[in-house]
Amino acid sequence: MESSFRRNVRGGIEQHTLEELTSTLETVSLSNSSDRWICDLTSDGVFRVKEVRNCIDDIFLPSQVIDTRWVMFVSIKVNIFIWRARQDCLPTRVNLVRRGINVDSCVCPIYSTGEDEINHILFRCDLAQQVLRRICRWWELDRSDWNTFQEWYAWFSSIRFSSKSKSLLEGTFFVA
Repeated sequence: MESSFRRNVRGGIEQHTLEELTSTLETVSLSNSSDRWICDLTSDGVFRVKEVRNCIDDIFLPSQVIDTRWVMFVSIKVNIFIWRARQDCLPTRVNLVRRGINVDSCVCPIYSTGEDEINHILFRCDLAQQVLRRICRWWELDRSDWNTFQEWYAWFSSIRFSSKSKSLLEGTFFVA
């Protein structure tokens, strides 16, 4: 090992440090095999794209305990839109600003009341409330004031209809 140094060890503290290093390295066993990378995302140490993807998803995707609800009476695009809305992943003005995109204003462009965020757009905006009120009147339901998906779903869960009628009602709300 001393032959790899640029200069000879002078003695004193250098000599003592070299002796400690040498005694420590005597217990190290090096193999002639080539170096390799080990992925510690799984217990077996094997790299898999799926494991990296899951790790990235866990970090960046919102983790919520909301069940994914699919209504068979509406198109897949509507179901995906509602799923993205419940996850707060739609490009509302507030979400665009949060992602660093410049917008003129975060205020609702229809009535200029409230921030343009998902719960305002779908529940609190005057236009949304008019539509929801008419759906309730059409289905002969007492309307509550909902401000979020959770409040709407709690109300919706309390309705006593057959499962087919309830799915149709949910689809009606989704496409409205």
